[in-house]
Amino acid sequence: MATHVTNVLGRKFPKKVFGKVLEPYKGIHNSTIAGKRVGTTYQATYISRKTKRFFDSLEELFKVLPLRDGMSISFHHALRNGDNVVLPIVEALASYGIKNITLAITALFPVHSPLIEFIQSGVIGRIEGSVNGPLGNAISRGEVAVPTTLRSHGGRTRAVQEGSLPVDIAFIAASTCDYIGNLTGMVGKHAFGSLGYPLETDSLYADIVVGVTDTIINEPLTQISIPSSRVDYVLTVDSIGDPAKIASGSLGRKPSPQRLAIAESVVQVMELSGYLNIGFNWQAGAGGISLAASQYLKELMADKNIRGGYIFGGIATNSVKMLEEGLFKAIYDAQSFDLGAIKSLEENENHVEVSIDHAYNPYNKACIALNTDFTVLGATEVDLNFNVNVNTFSNGLLNSGIGGHQDAARAKVSMIVVPVARKVPSILDSVTTVSTPGDSIDLIITDGGIALNPHSTPKRSKIEKRLRKAGIKLRAIEDLKEESYSLASPISPEFTSDIATLIEYRDGTYLDVIYQMVD
Repeated sequence: MATHVTNVLGRKFPKKVFGKVLEPYKGIHNSTIAGKRVGTTYQATYISRKTKRFFDSLEELFKVLPLRDGMSISFHHALRNGDNVVLPIVEALASYGIKNITLAITALFPVHSPLIEFIQSGVIGRIEGSVNGPLGNAISRGEVAVPTTLRSHGGRTRAVQEGSLPVDIAFIAASTCDYIGNLTGMVGKHAFGSLGYPLETDSLYADIVVGVTDTIINEPLTQISIPSSRVDYVLTVDSIGDPAKIASGSLGRKPSPQRLAIAESVVQVMELSGYLNIGFNWQAGAGGISLAASQYLKELMADKNIRGGYIFGGIATNSVKMLEEGLFKAIYDAQSFDLGAIKSLEENENHVEVSIDHAYNPYNKACIALNTDFTVLGATEVDLNFNVNVNTFSNGLLNSGIGGHQDAARAKVSMIVVPVARKVPSILDSVTTVSTPGDSIDLIITDGGIALNPHSTPKRSKIEKRLRKAGIKLRAIEDLKEESYSLASPISPEFTSDIATLIEYRDGTYLDVIYQMVD
């Protein structure tokens, strides 16, 4: 019988799953995981001017790549639902008879649903990366059986760098490559903006790096994201994808009156918290509530003559406008979320491309997330211990990855925005799946009121005093839960004993597992 472990959140799971020994999560300040950065092995091959590095067909490229069963390949998801790189390469590998690939991708989207066929045929044997939409649904339902591990963006960077997620070949989509092999995502007919995902991760730590582009220029790039010194080969394709489809899913949804009220409360909390000072730093978002909060914040800053330091995270046009209006000094862009952000990154010197490593890696020397004052994050569910679920619906259906949720929650003031209820309660005794632990969450902000994490810290005590002094009535999370249940009926999902997915915390310990659903 399998030995089980229980983490500090009370989540119980087998000690060993998918061949991995799972170290249980012990709290945000109690990590027991340690490791050293490991790099790629230097090749003994001498690279001369005559070495062929540029290819215009996968067939020719594959002749020089050490393809083998069981290898690990990576991609980034800057093009999100507009990506046209992943599927053609996996299809080509399948045609060569390659099996049991580990897909070490940063994230998969509905556009990648055809990968289900390659899981069923044994081409893909493992997924180490976020899954969104139909593929996640199929994994939950047991329609495909593939060991899957979800990590945050920062957790993935850590795993690649310390070797627990090795990458044999990284295929890095780039909107333009020059004749030397320098890569960028900022210019070209399909420019998508920041190359933050592979910038200081896959491009440095993969054994072989292949740039994939649809635009080669015969002059040197002046906006280099990944230098040619890290690029082994370049593959030219007809199209890397459609940047217009980056803004998909929750990005840019117009907020309802209910969500506008939540956004107003967010900015009110920020103003009263004691942390909205000159030079404050803000993690923006591109969802409906975050967009509305940005607009209210912009109005407040103009009225109070407050100027911020940097805007950080996934960047959309609303953040660009705040930079252009002089409300913030800089944008740190790890992923560009729309065409306005892409254009700004190319043209504005104060709009700076940063890597996910710099942004979120929990083990680097000073990740940006820890120096950010405010972050606003969404949720599928929250519970009485402030744990947050962003991975599954209340019925247990896997529908999205972690993204930067765990990482961004390490800001000085982390706020979760969620309606009290949707079709089902949003606030539960215990979330269906723990994606982000409650000890990193400061406030839950709903249309029914605001709950402050009762686990006292000097920071939270300061916020509580200031909010109460201003007349803000804080609600106990238990009261919000009762209101949630009065508005919608909870469901009781049923699961099999088969584990579909692992939920890893950013430090390499494990928060939870997702079981397959009962059909």
